[in-house]
Amino acid sequence: MADSDEYTYEIIDNESDARDCAQLLAEEFVLHNSIDIYHRMSIQQYYDILMWPMLKEVLNERLSFLSRHQSSGEIVGVILAGDMYLHQQKHPYEPNSPPQWIPLDDLLDEMAHEFICHDFNQELTSGILLHIALGATRVSHSGKGIATKLRKTLYNYARDIRNFHYAFVQVNSEATRHIYLNILQGKELAVVNPTTWLWKKKDDGLSCPYKNYKGELISNILIKLTK
Repeated sequence: MADSDEYTYEIIDNESDARDCAQLLAEEFVLHNSIDIYHRMSIQQYYDILMWPMLKEVLNERLSFLSRHQSSGEIVGVILAGDMYLHQQKHPYEPNSPPQWIPLDDLLDEMAHEFICHDFNQELTSGILLHIALGATRVSHSGKGIATKLRKTLYNYARDIRNFHYAFVQVNSEATRHIYLNILQGKELAVVNPTTWLWKKKDDGLSCPYKNYKGELISNILIKLTK
């Protein structure tokens, strides 16, 4: 699935590539994503605690893609995805469970729960709703359309080969929001300002962990996978 002579787009289907993809995600998020910079965690912490466990969990679903620079063989872009039904089965929303290590994870879980219960308007079953969890492109390869092409490749594969009807994604980047809303024709359903969000699982629900955060809002976006 070559986009040009410079890059190819491939399903992530082996552990070696998956580990390289998890490393790319950890590096790009820690160094360049505003809310992850705010967490002040190391790249190794992000890899060990977040990125590799997430990628390993969905690896066998064969729904995640990478972009490879042909001449060097370097992986320069990743889009991580899985079946939302399977994700919910493994990680059911539990409002009374202990707080997660990173408050953002509890915020995203709350938003996803709100979407499934109130905005999706149908029963969640396997093979219906694609969950796009994470995506990143090497800054050194930005501006070449890799992020858009990765998402279009996933979009077409999920629809045409795997028969998914919808995709759900949560974003906190204006550039990524533009791709999902204006290029892939998604619909923004809910928007949360992290600075006013209360971490209900921490400190009797009075904690506001992002009150000093200066970054962007977080959106729930639903995409109907149509031709």
